[in-house]
Amino acid sequence: MSGSGIEGYRAFLARRDGDADLLHRRLASREEFFSGLEADPVRSTHPIDRQVFMRNLRRRRPEPSVDRKTLFLLATAKLNQAERFGVDLGDTYGRIGGEDQPPERVYLALEEHYHTRLLAYVLNMFGLPFQVVVPPIVMRQFVKMEVFLPERFGFPFVGAAEMAGCIMFDELRRVGVELFADEPDVAARIERLYTEILTDEIGHVGYCAARCTRAERALMRWLYPYFGRLFARQTAEISLLTDREKLHARLDQPFDVEALTAGLSNETFLAAHP
Repeated sequence: MSGSGIEGYRAFLARRDGDADLLHRRLASREEFFSGLEADPVRSTHPIDRQVFMRNLRRRRPEPSVDRKTLFLLATAKLNQAERFGVDLGDTYGRIGGEDQPPERVYLALEEHYHTRLLAYVLNMFGLPFQVVVPPIVMRQFVKMEVFLPERFGFPFVGAAEMAGCIMFDELRRVGVELFADEPDVAARIERLYTEILTDEIGHVGYCAARCTRAERALMRWLYPYFGRLFARQTAEISLLTDREKLHARLDQPFDVEALTAGLSNETFLAAHP
């Protein structure tokens, strides 16, 4: 993990993501990454009932009979829907970036866009489609608040949400690797795809922290466990896949970047500690 403020983060983003093309929603290095995935496809032999998956995709809570592997895939399909909704909403209202905006704004927005593709590749290993699902009403209002708050006042809230997102993605990464340990290539691909997202999310946390005052960083830390509990409730599959008491205990601990990055194969960057 490295860190030297926002200027260092800009250099890290350019090095990690390559050229950014906002018009076509492309990052050069990410396209190379996906080309590598397509050249080395991985397919699971575990049978997933497609009808059960599709039937539960739009349910607030999954049916009681859904097995843990399908729960993981449902969580994978649902967890990023609020983030995707926020990116599309911000794009519609011209909140993403432009020539008058810092360059990292474009990179951050495009990274969020790529998270949908990364999770779609997880589903693709099981022959399942990634479909746009409208987030629950509570999450929609939460995202709208983040999008429409004046940017200067929004960083603590966005930062706290990114902190909570790190925990959710890390928990699902761990669960997925454990569930598919009997298929090492599938488990390794899940690890790789979720690691890409977690690397981005850690960077987003550091960026928000770097844009905050000391008092605002304290607000980030205070909000983060509440947001984490909200995300787990709104994506019911996470609550079913994880131990509730352990998850809450983890959220109640100080945000531990070192623990999150331990063992990650990617270089990570933290512009400022939350």
